[in-house]
Amino acid sequence: MLFSKKNPFVRSGAAGRRTTHPLLALVLVSVIYAIGTVLGTLLITPFAMLFPEEPTGHPAFAMRLVFTVLQHAPIFVLLWLWLRFYERRGFGTLGLRLERGAWSRHALGFGIGLAFVLGWLGLQFLLGNLRLERWVQVPDAAAALLLVWIPVMYLNRLIMIAIEEILFRGWLLQTTAVRWGVPAAVAFSSAGFALFHFVNPLSLLFGTAHHFHWALAANLLLWSVLAALLTLAGRSLWAAVALHAVPLWFTTWGLVSFESPLAVAWFSHPHASRLLGGEGNAGPFEGYPATILLALAVAVTALVLWRRAARTEVGPADPAPEDADARASV
Repeated sequence: MLFSKKNPFVRSGAAGRRTTHPLLALVLVSVIYAIGTVLGTLLITPFAMLFPEEPTGHPAFAMRLVFTVLQHAPIFVLLWLWLRFYERRGFGTLGLRLERGAWSRHALGFGIGLAFVLGWLGLQFLLGNLRLERWVQVPDAAAALLLVWIPVMYLNRLIMIAIEEILFRGWLLQTTAVRWGVPAAVAFSSAGFALFHFVNPLSLLFGTAHHFHWALAANLLLWSVLAALLTLAGRSLWAAVALHAVPLWFTTWGLVSFESPLAVAWFSHPHASRLLGGEGNAGPFEGYPATILLALAVAVTALVLWRRAARTEVGPADPAPEDADARASV
């Protein structure tokens, strides 16, 4: 059922009157993201002008969330318009309904993402590429503010990450699985996800893409495969969204930071490189230590799902046929 077109998540992709061809969907993902991002930037500009000086404290948290929502809202709207008027299906079919089990799936993705980033930090430390610069030392009032900041920034990161997950693990994975089957959809959507981070309309215009390196490309592919497996198994995007958000939140605006002004601890990479990690701007997705961890995570997840599928396919044992002599003696 997991890799079958009968998977409920895949069937949701065929809930409308028509489906988008995978090749067209791959192009539209980049176009929708680029146009939506430009529209979002234009949308927040007037609001930014109202605050020439960035507020502090709780107003800063609220403003950051509002700006994040406004900046990403046009992408959601453009995709909704395509689904509503071309495919004729609801936005909820992409896998982010608030339904029973959503929180447990999100917690699963959170746990896997946290295990990955802690493992990545551990490997970086063992390889000598992680150095603690300082711990946070703030008054009690500021510490309380930090306790609010950390979950708020997780929510902020979720909103940003939900866009990519809906586009790639939601729409592209679904529409490809309906046309070409689930295995091809996992491969195609994962390759599209990796390619998007190196070449997309915004990068061609503004040079915002990541610099290509085989380790980063492999990591993006493995990460996408892992997210696709969790999505197909959970029949929703809740696990994938948390899986994607946690490492980026944890190492930017969370407990550990390499760049942000507010965190619990600040680290640096004394031997940063494309191969080891820490040189680019992809955070914990860089370097071969991440490749090792992601390959292991994909293998373990695939094994667990395969064994679970094998158990469900084996029904109760058939009762042993009665012995003829025993029946005759009754």
